[in-house]
Amino acid sequence: MIARKYITGAILFLPLAIKCQHITQHTNMLWAGYYNTTRFNEKWSLASDAQIRTKDWTNKWSQILVRSGAGYTINNRVSVTVGMAFFKNAQYVGKELLMKNEWRPWQEVAYQLPLHKINFIQRLRTEERFMQLVKNNELSRDYQYIFRSRYKFEFQFPLKASKLMLLAGNEIMVNPHYIQSSLFFDQNRTSVGINFKMNSKSALQCQYVKIFQWRSTTSVMDDQNVFRVNFIHQINCSKKV
Repeated sequence: MIARKYITGAILFLPLAIKCQHITQHTNMLWAGYYNTTRFNEKWSLASDAQIRTKDWTNKWSQILVRSGAGYTINNRVSVTVGMAFFKNAQYVGKELLMKNEWRPWQEVAYQLPLHKINFIQRLRTEERFMQLVKNNELSRDYQYIFRSRYKFEFQFPLKASKLMLLAGNEIMVNPHYIQSSLFFDQNRTSVGINFKMNSKSALQCQYVKIFQWRSTTSVMDDQNVFRVNFIHQINCSKKV
């Protein structure tokens, strides 16, 4: 129990400690996404999403992405997913916009724990990132490989109205192969939001996300305020689901 408290404290303190040691750059971002879960039966499903992300409000591009994964439900608490994602990451060279490719296989295990009326969700995800490099201010054919681990937890609080749910959570991302260098810490995301259930198959989710993201190559910590809107859609292909 004591060790767990120290680990939790270190995770929460790490981004703040790094933030205090380096230059901090502030920006505001808008994220919009469509999330779909197609359930084929009680065990198998396909989870997909597509997102558009901008920074400096809508003045600059940040990312465009599509992601999909096949999920298997082990029991009513544990599920595993394996998938692939494709990103277009924006980089500005002066006023010129370069959209860098990123291919990202990923794997995750998720665990849900009902706590009276509160739902507690944990997720551990690993990613193999293949990121296109910019050389001499141009896109090159070379890619950088980084293995990243992500741990996320989220509390879901149902409100009086059955259609509303309060969400609060945190996610930390690290690069384990660089544990002894400045590349180890990638980013930390703290989020709070509201989930509005429109009907039995769809929901609208609005979130505020605070991100501290480390750019080791320039000794800059990005302090990002993200305003996020997601449309969540579920399709059931089996009457037993």
